[in-house]
Amino acid sequence: MSILAVALFAAWGGVLLILLGLLAAQFLTLRQGVLVRPWSPADRDVPAEPDAWPSVCVVIPARNEAREIGRCLEAVLAQDYPKLSVLVVDDRSEDDTAAIVRRYAQRDPRVRLESVFSLPPGWLGKSHALWLGTRGVTADWILFLDADCRLDPAAVRSVVAQALRKGAELVSLWPRQAAGSFWEHMLIPLCAGTLALRFRPGRVNRTDGEDAFANGAFLLMLRAAYERIGGHREVRTALIEDIPLAELAKRRGVRCWVGSGRDVFCVRMYDSFRAIVSGWARIFVGAFRSGAGIALSIAWLLVGSLFPFVAAAGLAIDALLVPPGSRGADAESLRRTAAVFCAAHLLLAFAVTYVFWGFGRSPRRYLVLYPVSVVLVIAILVKAWWWLIVKRSIPWRDRRYPINRSGVITMPAEPSPEPVPAPVGTGAVRLGLAEASEQSTG
Repeated sequence: MSILAVALFAAWGGVLLILLGLLAAQFLTLRQGVLVRPWSPADRDVPAEPDAWPSVCVVIPARNEAREIGRCLEAVLAQDYPKLSVLVVDDRSEDDTAAIVRRYAQRDPRVRLESVFSLPPGWLGKSHALWLGTRGVTADWILFLDADCRLDPAAVRSVVAQALRKGAELVSLWPRQAAGSFWEHMLIPLCAGTLALRFRPGRVNRTDGEDAFANGAFLLMLRAAYERIGGHREVRTALIEDIPLAELAKRRGVRCWVGSGRDVFCVRMYDSFRAIVSGWARIFVGAFRSGAGIALSIAWLLVGSLFPFVAAAGLAIDALLVPPGSRGADAESLRRTAAVFCAAHLLLAFAVTYVFWGFGRSPRRYLVLYPVSVVLVIAILVKAWWWLIVKRSIPWRDRRYPINRSGVITMPAEPSPEPVPAPVGTGAVRLGLAEASEQSTG
């Protein structure tokens, strides 16, 4: 066997060792209790009396969410939590979002509505809506929840119990995927897996490390800690606000914990191929914030996931064209060694993927088409890299945002004056907020 062949097999062996390490890390993560279990009255390590539980305000930002907000509110209001309030921040919606929320508020005094009428310079919409909406919140904890989330009945109690157990001030959960279409099953689990490979729970949950992660769709934070770090005002130009907020919190001494919420809530982020591609490309830009980081993920998918399928196909074609025993001893030895490495690679890649699909309860039957998923997710990553490095801008909803090569929005970001809420309307509905100043101050 030539020196070149030995070097190539050594590199291949290195990839196998990485996969073996990932598989071991997955089982270690499970042993560390990363799965948030549904709360049960039999739990003895959390408050037993209703009055002993801290108060929680669920804050839901909503922009044109008329299709989702009703079902989201139904699930939130069905919670068994004793001290719960709900705040929906309508962010300049052009549909019936606000009207739907008003109907719920008229029926249930726990619900109130705040409306944002304008976006001041130097802010992105979601961060602005969340910061503005939380100015009147007095609950002990704030649960930031996206409108496309569906909570199981014990979700709030379960995550608060987990925060109390861990002594954490910020808890964020990976969801169970409530995907419905073919493309959702094909793409979203691997997109999430690519992100999880960068932000592994074992790494981000270390108190002595710098890495941090949060999923903004489900983020529970102690209100005192949120105010102490400046909240969403401090990440107002972030393309995605959740990971920068977690990084800021960790730098300022907030105890953070990330786990799997597959047993307590689900989410359906995107329901079409086009929406998945654009949405996840934006997430990758905002999460990695580095062309090198995106390129490294592309390289790993090529080498760690796609290569063994290509190698297996090549070996099969070679066996058909040149029957075993037709070559010399060295060539046959090379082919047998390649076949062993390829089989080991396929087995390990399947094991790692199989376990991760279980974290989000994703249907594993779609792993039959796994190579197709890999190719398509690589294409999404390439799109993200193109936006970040070449185009230096990113489209989202009805706007295109200029960004630098660190994925930071380059629009003006001077501090804005503190937004002042308008007087509270009748009943449980806050009908609106005073418009924030249109001019930033230095």
